[in-house]
This record gives sequence, structure tokens and C-alpha cells, in this order.
Amino acid sequence: DPIAAALERRGAAAIAAMSAPLAALPRSEVVFVPQGLVGATAMRAIARSPAAGDSTEAPVAASSLPALPPPLAVLVDELAEAGRGVIMTMGKGGVGKTTTAAAIAAALARNGHRVLLTTTDPAAHVASAIGTPGVGLRVGRIDPAVETRKYRQEVMAVAGAGLDAQGRALLEEELNSPCTEEIAVFRAFARAVAEGEDGFVVLDTAPTGHTILLLDAAEAYHREIARNSGEIPREVRQLSSRLRDAAYTRVLVVTLPEATPVHEAERLQADLRRAGIEPFAWVINQSFLASGAQDPLLLRRGRDEIPFIQYVGTALSSRCALIPWLAGAVAGQPGLRDVLRADAA
Repeated sequence: DPIAAALERRGAAAIAAMSAPLAALPRSEVVFVPQGLVGATAMRAIARSPAAGDSTEAPVAASSLPALPPPLAVLVDELAEAGRGVIMTMGKGGVGKTTTAAAIAAALARNGHRVLLTTTDPAAHVASAIGTPGVGLRVGRIDPAVETRKYRQEVMAVAGAGLDAQGRALLEEELNSPCTEEIAVFRAFARAVAEGEDGFVVLDTAPTGHTILLLDAAEAYHREIARNSGEIPREVRQLSSRLRDAAYTRVLVVTLPEATPVHEAERLQADLRRAGIEPFAWVINQSFLASGAQDPLLLRRGRDEIPFIQYVGTALSSRCALIPWLAGAVAGQPGLRDVLRADAA
């Protein structure tokens, strides 16, 4: 089975890539466990997990499968109808926000739209995910260190212009506080969102909590910026209203078809709604059910995904897309095209 073989290769590659100190530590190896690891019984099953060849799971007949959500390409077509605006991928770490954002940005650019793909996640690598940008696609990154330096220079030039040496020293000391970086990143985030007036901005956000803090603290940031620099930039003043404008900003909640990722994404959606932001759609990533895998263990894993896929589609969102688990490398233009298609696995 090509899907099972690819999964095994990735595991072997990860083990081979461990640093020498880490590889030297004692370790226990556990075979792939197809069922979800939720609850004490499931956790105990790890210790007595059968060998990979022990499973006799039968292939799933196509007629017995529930109706699955459409591929990501269908959602991209719907997003493109607006012609401009902000598309934000949000979710917990490791669910595929960066890949999803890159695939959407590349597809919009191929369709002739002007697109900025950027990220607020320090751990994300949007440039490597996109490969060589096509026509109409710009790739950026909100770098906290760069933005903080620029903000300090601006405040010193404006608020510090009329101060004596002692006053400037006090201002500089104040700018060394931790909140300075948050303000600087917030301003850069607001500038990126403002670019949605002239095209598409696809924002790959940091894991859940960081972005919610940015959205929740808007008014406090406004006051702090006004105190330090004397004026609030236009894009900062308009940020809250833009993020709450469903015609301007479309939030995509990205998750995996597993218990913990779905429940954490559900909490994220509740937080967004409390902030006055209604998610546009959900994206369910890395589905073995949609992958076409015929390996017995992966068939079992795919069947276990069904309740979570159905729960998202019936209880959490009226609009969602399903991305299969892909055997090939999901990077560069060819790999990102595969992310869009249901038959790419």
C-alpha cells in the first residue's frame, strides 16, 4: 500500500534524523496504533499493541462510506468569489495551518488574483512551503525582532523628539518592556490585514492562544500606541472592525479528524465567537479515510475518523473541506496542488 509505505518511510526518516544526544537515550518503540488514544483503556492498549500484520480489517466499500466533505479546491473557488479580503488559517499547532494557507494562496494566485501570503507564527516556514512563488504571489513574514526594532525607532523619533537626555533614557527603558514586542507585532498584523483592501491576504496564524490574545487586546493596544507615539495608525484603528466583517475576513479553522484536535478547535471557535468573529469554514486535514489507503491498519484508522468528520460537518460548521493524507511531499507548487484535490493521495 503506497500510503502505508510512505507513512513508514516518514517515521524511519524522523528517527534517523534525531540528534546524537537524543538518539543515545534509552527508548521504547511502539507500533502504529490505529485507534484513537483517548481514555485509560486506549492508553493501556499501547503496551499490548499487536504487530502491524495482525490486523484483518476489511476494505471499506464505497457504498458504505458517509458523504465526505468536498476537497479544498471547492472551498478555494468560494473564497475567490470575493475578489479580495483576508483569509486566516487558525488552529492548534501541528494540524497543517501553514500548508493549508500556502495551498490556498498559490491557488488564488494561479487564478489571477494578487495575493500576499504571510505568517504570525515564529515556527512557520511559509517560504519553504510555497517553493518558488508564481506570478501575483508575494510571500512575507511578521518577524517580531524586526517589527520591535522598527517600532522602537519610530517611538523614539516621535515621542522622544522633545525630551531631554533623561526623558529619552526613561522612554528607552520603557520600550524594553515585554509589551513592546506585542505592540509591534500587533501593528504589523494590522498592516497585513489592511492589504486585503487591494487583493487577497492569506494569514497563517500562530497556534490558537496567541492570535486570540491579539484579537482580544485590541483596545488596550490602541491606548498604549496612542500614549507612546501620539497617534494611532489608520490600519490599527480599523483592525477590529475588519476582523469582525465577515465579508472582509474569512477565518478557516484547521483541524485533524481526531478527538483532541477537533475538541480544541471547537474551543477555538467558541473563543472567536466571543470576540465577535464567526469562522467561515473548517478544514479537516490529513484524513486517512479520504487517502485511498487499503492497508488494514489504515483502514481501521480511517473508519475511526468518521465520527469526527461527521461531527464537524453537522454540529460545528455548515461549510468544510477535507484534505487526504498525502504520500508525497507537501511542498512546492506540485505538492500544494495535491492538497487541493480529492484524488491526489
